[in-house]
This record gives sequence, C-alpha cells and structure tokens, in this order.
Amino acid sequence: MTFLSCLTDDTDLVLDSSVIINLLATGHATPILRALAVPIAVTGNVLREIERGAANGRPEFELLTAMVNDGVLRVEELEGQALETLFDLVSGTIAESLDDGEAATLAFAHGGGFRAAIDEKKATRLAAARFESLKLVTTIDILAHESVRTSLGDKLLANATFQALRLARMQVREHQLEWVAELIGPENVAACTSLRRLAKRRSATTDL
Repeated sequence: MTFLSCLTDDTDLVLDSSVIINLLATGHATPILRALAVPIAVTGNVLREIERGAANGRPEFELLTAMVNDGVLRVEELEGQALETLFDLVSGTIAESLDDGEAATLAFAHGGGFRAAIDEKKATRLAAARFESLKLVTTIDILAHESVRTSLGDKLLANATFQALRLARMQVREHQLEWVAELIGPENVAACTSLRRLAKRRSATTDL
C-alpha cells in the first residue's frame, strides 16, 4: 500500500459535511476520530446543513450530535474575518462559489490556521486558488492515517472503507485508488461504481 496520509501533525482538523457523512457511513466514526488524537471541529453551518437532512429521514444528525455530546468533536461558529470569508465564498457564479457548509469549513480552517477535511473537487480547487497556506485532507487521508489503521486493524478498516464507498459514495482521488483497491479487495472494487470508473479512466490514460 503506497499511499501515505497527508495528516502528519497535531493541527486542529475541521470536518466538512461530506467527510462527516463518509465517516458515519463506516459505522466506526468515533474510534476513527479518536485514533487521530487531534482536536476536531465542525462549524455550526455544517451542523445545521446535516440537520436539514434529518427532515428527510437521514440519521446523520442524530449520530453527529451524539459525537458532539461525547466530546469527540466540538462545534464552532464563525465570526469576524472568518465570517467575511464565508460570505465571499458563497457569492459569485455557480462555478466560483461554494455552498454554506463547504464555505464555512474552509473559512474557519483558514482563519484559525487549521487543516480542512473536504472531499469535493470544486471546493478543493477554489481553496487552492484562494488560500495558498490552507492545508487540505480528504476522508481517505483520515482512514489511511497510521493510528487509524493500527486502531481498527486491516480487516475492520477494509470493511469501514467499503461501507463509506457503498453507502455514502465516498470520493477517491486517482492517487488514492491503489491503496483503496488493495485494502478492500478487487471484488469490492467491482461493486463500487465510482471506483470502476476511476480504474477504467486510469487504465485508458496509462495505455496512451
């Protein structure tokens, strides 16, 4: 497994909605986050975004609230410059703006000098363009962290990763594919539409 997690220090980690949903889908969100042994935050904007999903019968808000109550992560509200940054990020054209939760995650992380955990490609692109110093990680970076792998063990981690792919449609970047495929096994790769497409695209590029 050649992929190495980008999580290499004890900087606070700010989680976006997509990452939270992925981790909850693993069925092991609390032990995964506790294994990181870093302070973890979620913005009030993300909390409210996930709460709105509860109206459609989704379970994430209740599970997230339980983790907040258990001290696994803390809720932070934006103010001052971070709030101004949020307003800037949600303004503009569709191609150059973000939704409220993504914008709040990036604004709070940038303002505090923290890392942002976010999976969406547009948010990653805009963050790279606007915040040169902001360090980003993905859900896969969290799952591939050495302490998470040690805490869960390969078998449980493989099942957790497969559940996030299957239930939450977790995004995987091309440079992460080899690690994911080896972890969950070829039969499970074939069961994940997104991974099949990524593998096919990667193969086509290699053959050129």
